[in-house]
Amino acid sequence: MTKQRITIISLVSMLIFGLLLSGKLLYENKWLEGSLIKESQQISGVLSAEILDKQGASEMLVNTGQVTNLQSLCTQLKTISGKHPIRLVDQRTPELEEVYQQMQFAIQEGMVMGNFTQMRETLAIQAEQAGVVMNLTMDNEGIYLVLTQGEHQLVSVIERHGQGTFLPSVGRDYPGMNQ
Repeated sequence: MTKQRITIISLVSMLIFGLLLSGKLLYENKWLEGSLIKESQQISGVLSAEILDKQGASEMLVNTGQVTNLQSLCTQLKTISGKHPIRLVDQRTPELEEVYQQMQFAIQEGMVMGNFTQMRETLAIQAEQAGVVMNLTMDNEGIYLVLTQGEHQLVSVIERHGQGTFLPSVGRDYPGMNQ
Protein backbone atom coordinates (compact mmCIF):
# COMPACT_ATOMS: atom_id res chain seq x y z
CA MET A 1 0.00 0.00 0.00
CA THR A 2 2.74 2.50 0.93
CA LYS A 3 4.73 1.49 -2.13
CA GLN A 4 1.72 2.31 -4.29
CA ARG A 5 1.30 5.71 -2.58
CA ILE A 6 4.94 6.58 -3.12
CA THR A 7 4.64 5.66 -6.79
CA ILE A 8 1.51 7.79 -7.24
CA ILE A 9 3.02 10.75 -5.36
CA SER A 10 6.19 10.48 -7.44
CA LEU A 11 4.25 10.41 -10.70
CA VAL A 12 2.06 13.35 -9.69
CA SER A 13 5.15 15.30 -8.57
CA MET A 14 6.91 14.68 -11.88
CA LEU A 15 3.78 15.67 -13.79
CA ILE A 16 3.44 18.92 -11.84
CA PHE A 17 7.15 19.66 -12.25
CA GLY A 18 6.90 19.05 -16.01
CA LEU A 19 3.88 21.34 -16.30
CA LEU A 20 5.60 24.10 -14.33
CA LEU A 21 8.77 23.80 -16.38
CA SER A 22 6.93 23.86 -19.71
CA GLY A 23 4.85 26.83 -18.51
CA LYS A 24 8.02 28.72 -17.60
CA LEU A 25 9.59 27.99 -20.99
CA LEU A 26 6.43 28.99 -22.82
CA TYR A 27 6.28 32.23 -20.82
CA GLU A 28 9.92 33.08 -21.54
CA ASN A 29 9.88 32.15 -25.23
CA LYS A 30 6.52 33.46 -26.36
CA TRP A 31 4.97 36.02 -24.05
CA LEU A 32 8.16 37.67 -22.79
CA GLU A 33 9.80 37.84 -26.24
CA GLY A 34 6.57 39.12 -27.75
CA SER A 35 6.28 41.95 -25.24
CA LEU A 36 9.99 42.73 -25.59
CA ILE A 37 9.64 43.10 -29.36
CA LYS A 38 6.43 45.12 -29.03
CA GLU A 39 8.03 47.53 -26.53
CA SER A 40 11.13 48.00 -28.67
CA GLN A 41 9.07 48.95 -31.71
CA GLN A 42 7.62 51.89 -29.78
CA ILE A 43 11.09 53.47 -29.51
CA SER A 44 11.80 56.27 -31.97
CA GLY A 45 14.24 55.07 -34.63
CA VAL A 46 13.37 51.37 -34.29
CA LEU A 47 11.62 49.78 -37.28
CA SER A 48 11.49 46.21 -36.01
CA ALA A 49 13.09 43.84 -33.54
CA GLU A 50 13.39 40.11 -33.12
CA ILE A 51 15.11 37.61 -30.88
CA LEU A 52 17.56 35.56 -32.90
CA ASP A 53 18.97 32.28 -31.59
CA LYS A 54 22.36 31.42 -33.06
CA GLN A 55 24.47 28.48 -31.94
CA GLY A 56 22.85 28.28 -28.52
CA ALA A 57 23.14 32.01 -27.83
CA SER A 58 20.38 34.52 -28.35
CA GLU A 59 20.60 38.16 -29.36
CA MET A 60 18.12 40.95 -29.84
CA LEU A 61 18.33 42.10 -33.45
CA VAL A 62 17.08 45.68 -33.80
CA ASN A 63 16.39 47.05 -37.28
CA THR A 64 16.89 50.83 -37.14
CA GLY A 65 15.44 53.55 -39.32
CA GLN A 66 16.72 57.12 -39.24
CA VAL A 67 18.21 57.46 -35.75
CA THR A 68 18.36 60.98 -34.36
CA ASN A 69 19.53 60.16 -30.82
CA LEU A 70 21.44 56.87 -30.64
CA GLN A 71 22.35 57.26 -26.98
CA SER A 72 18.69 57.62 -25.96
CA LEU A 73 17.66 54.74 -28.22
CA CYS A 74 20.30 52.49 -26.64
CA THR A 75 19.33 53.46 -23.10
CA GLN A 76 15.72 52.51 -23.83
CA LEU A 77 16.74 49.24 -25.50
CA LYS A 78 18.92 48.29 -22.52
CA THR A 79 16.00 48.66 -20.13
CA ILE A 80 13.83 46.20 -22.06
CA SER A 81 16.36 43.74 -23.52
CA GLY A 82 16.84 41.74 -20.33
CA LYS A 83 19.59 39.17 -20.74
CA HIS A 84 19.76 39.47 -24.52
CA PRO A 85 22.74 41.30 -26.04
CA ILE A 86 21.65 43.87 -28.64
CA ARG A 87 22.78 44.04 -32.27
CA LEU A 88 21.75 47.12 -34.25
CA VAL A 89 21.02 46.70 -37.95
CA ASP A 90 21.39 49.89 -40.00
CA GLN A 91 21.21 50.98 -43.64
CA ARG A 92 24.93 51.40 -44.24
CA THR A 93 26.72 51.71 -47.55
CA PRO A 94 30.25 50.59 -48.46
CA GLU A 95 31.28 54.29 -48.40
CA LEU A 96 30.00 54.73 -44.84
CA GLU A 97 31.76 51.53 -43.78
CA GLU A 98 35.02 52.83 -45.25
CA VAL A 99 34.69 56.14 -43.38
CA TYR A 100 33.91 54.23 -40.19
CA GLN A 101 36.96 52.00 -40.63
CA GLN A 102 39.17 55.06 -41.13
CA MET A 103 37.74 56.52 -37.91
CA GLN A 104 38.70 53.44 -35.91
CA PHE A 105 42.23 54.69 -35.31
CA ALA A 106 41.02 57.89 -33.67
CA ILE A 107 38.28 56.07 -31.75
CA GLN A 108 40.61 53.43 -30.33
CA GLU A 109 43.29 56.00 -29.52
CA GLY A 110 40.72 58.20 -27.79
CA MET A 111 39.48 55.29 -25.69
CA VAL A 112 42.95 54.13 -24.69
CA MET A 113 44.41 57.58 -24.04
CA GLY A 114 41.20 59.04 -22.62
CA ASN A 115 41.55 62.05 -24.92
CA PHE A 116 37.95 62.23 -26.08
CA THR A 117 38.04 65.90 -27.07
CA GLN A 118 40.85 65.26 -29.55
CA MET A 119 39.03 62.15 -30.78
CA ARG A 120 35.87 64.16 -31.45
CA GLU A 121 37.82 66.84 -33.36
CA THR A 122 39.61 64.24 -35.49
CA LEU A 123 36.37 62.38 -36.26
CA ALA A 124 34.61 65.63 -37.19
CA ILE A 125 37.37 66.46 -39.68
CA GLN A 126 37.26 62.96 -41.18
CA ALA A 127 33.46 63.08 -41.50
CA GLU A 128 33.53 66.52 -43.11
CA GLN A 129 36.20 65.46 -45.62
CA ALA A 130 34.10 62.41 -46.56
CA GLY A 131 30.91 64.43 -46.93
CA VAL A 132 29.25 62.59 -44.05
CA VAL A 133 27.15 64.06 -41.24
CA MET A 134 28.41 62.78 -37.88
CA ASN A 135 26.60 62.66 -34.56
CA LEU A 136 28.86 61.60 -31.68
CA THR A 137 27.83 61.33 -28.05
CA MET A 138 29.15 59.41 -25.08
CA ASP A 139 28.49 58.51 -21.49
CA ASN A 140 30.37 56.44 -18.92
CA GLU A 141 29.27 53.20 -20.64
CA GLY A 142 29.86 53.86 -24.31
CA ILE A 143 30.51 56.01 -27.35
CA TYR A 144 27.54 56.43 -29.68
CA LEU A 145 28.35 57.23 -33.30
CA VAL A 146 25.93 57.90 -36.15
CA LEU A 147 27.22 58.55 -39.67
CA THR A 148 24.62 59.79 -42.16
CA GLN A 149 24.98 60.25 -45.90
CA GLY A 150 21.72 60.99 -47.69
CA GLU A 151 19.17 58.33 -46.77
CA HIS A 152 21.84 55.92 -45.54
CA GLN A 153 23.05 55.66 -41.98
CA LEU A 154 25.66 53.70 -40.05
CA VAL A 155 25.17 53.41 -36.29
CA SER A 156 27.75 52.11 -33.87
CA VAL A 157 27.92 51.66 -30.11
CA ILE A 158 31.46 51.27 -28.83
CA GLU A 159 31.36 50.02 -25.27
CA ARG A 160 33.98 51.59 -23.05
CA HIS A 161 34.26 48.73 -20.58
CA GLY A 162 33.42 45.67 -22.71
CA GLN A 163 30.08 45.04 -21.01
CA GLY A 164 28.80 42.86 -23.86
CA THR A 165 25.41 44.60 -23.94
CA PHE A 166 25.88 45.77 -27.53
CA LEU A 167 27.25 43.55 -30.25
CA PRO A 168 28.88 45.10 -33.34
CA SER A 169 26.28 46.74 -35.56
CA VAL A 170 25.69 45.36 -39.05
CA GLY A 171 24.05 46.26 -42.34
CA ARG A 172 20.74 44.99 -43.70
CA ASP A 173 22.46 42.04 -45.40
CA TYR A 174 23.14 40.43 -42.00
CA PRO A 175 22.23 36.72 -42.15
CA GLY A 176 19.20 35.99 -40.00
CA MET A 177 17.62 39.41 -40.37
CA ASN A 178 14.01 39.11 -41.52
CA GLN A 179 13.37 41.91 -43.95
